[in-house]
Amino acid sequence: MASIAPAETHVIISPHFDDGVFSCGGTASQLTAAGHSVLVITMMGGLFQGELPDTPILADLHRRWGAGVDPLRQRQIEDERASRALGVDFMHVPLPDCVYRLAGDLALYPSEESLFGEVHRADYAPRLLKGIQIPELETAARVYLPLGVGHHVDHQIARDWGMTQMRDAPDKSVLRFYVEFPYSKADRSTEMALGAIDLPLAPADVVLSDAEMRAKTAAIACYHSQISTFWADLAAMESDVRRAFTDPQTGDYVERFWKIVS
Repeated sequence: MASIAPAETHVIISPHFDDGVFSCGGTASQLTAAGHSVLVITMMGGLFQGELPDTPILADLHRRWGAGVDPLRQRQIEDERASRALGVDFMHVPLPDCVYRLAGDLALYPSEESLFGEVHRADYAPRLLKGIQIPELETAARVYLPLGVGHHVDHQIARDWGMTQMRDAPDKSVLRFYVEFPYSKADRSTEMALGAIDLPLAPADVVLSDAEMRAKTAAIACYHSQISTFWADLAAMESDVRRAFTDPQTGDYVERFWKIVS
């Protein structure tokens, strides 16, 4: 009789509600099917209290999302549905997305361009996250951090926070960096992100079955607000996702990860 591998815990750090599923959903499906536990933590997963910032980027996002009078709660619900579809656990850290963050009356990220620049010196998110620990860090089989593809400020913050925590971990081999989709579609975006990390990294890709790819696209379909942002409809989404995650050399479906090498 073949031995059964013991159940493991895998923790995916997702800057926003959709990043972990968009980028690692097939791997999550593979792990849960094998009996492992997967926890997806959305770092900028909080609701917003008070008067909304009057900025071009926020007005444009709310228009594109079409998520009603409480768009952040709708996005939380979308993430809960996607998590249930994949059979993973989820956690929402009560920190708002960067487009909602203020310093006094100043919107820290008022434009599309500001989202992909440097972290604002008045941004309180890095300081707040210092008091939060990665759950299951001592026993996790794998911790997955965003690589920072696209240079989005929230991805930078989540990645750097995770790397700081991992410096104290006794075994760095548990760490994986994932390549963020759809930012990864831009030319040389992954190479630029790799160049920003001062670590020796090697590919650690995960090959997906067709069933795992179907599970991934079904979970992505739960994010109705993001379908309208990136694609014309669900069919266009599925076609684009399958194309983006097909290895041009082998024809396999592959999610891209990187690991630290000594």
